[in-house]
Amino acid sequence: MVKGTPHPIRVVTSVTSRTLLGSLVGLLLWAQLPVVALGWTAGVVQSGSMRPALMPGDVVLYQPPPRNRTPAVGQIVLAQDPTRPGQLLTHRVYQVLPNNDLITKGDANSTPDSTPIRPTALQGVARLRVPWIGLAVQLWRAEQPVPEAILLLALAILLALATLPVHSRNRHN
Repeated sequence: MVKGTPHPIRVVTSVTSRTLLGSLVGLLLWAQLPVVALGWTAGVVQSGSMRPALMPGDVVLYQPPPRNRTPAVGQIVLAQDPTRPGQLLTHRVYQVLPNNDLITKGDANSTPDSTPIRPTALQGVARLRVPWIGLAVQLWRAEQPVPEAILLLALAILLALATLPVHSRNRHN
């Protein structure tokens, strides 16, 4: 190896860790930009009821619901859950009733939801999915300390590797 050239493993490690960190930062910014700039709502998918379209840990960005317009059948909506007060529900519009109430259904569920959603309970219409970026939030809410600790340790290792200098200093003159 030529004197002063970086070791190939060090270069690969540095480039890989910086690429992963850059991707994570990019995804975080992508998930927050519409919230800050457009007033959209962001939410982390907690269950598998919308698989395969939405996976647990995905962040979904919701545009405020259009005024005087009912979401169309097939659109994914965020609404106050009529069966669990104080909880939110992300499901696909399955049917629009004559009074504009919505029947929703999770893609992975075999039957539609039993309780219609009133138009006033709508919080937003899904516009953007950012995969995996909400896994840490999901683990935190589930109070699972071991996977959460592993995730934090992996992030710390990535940060440490990304800050290592690529060139080693030559101490021999």
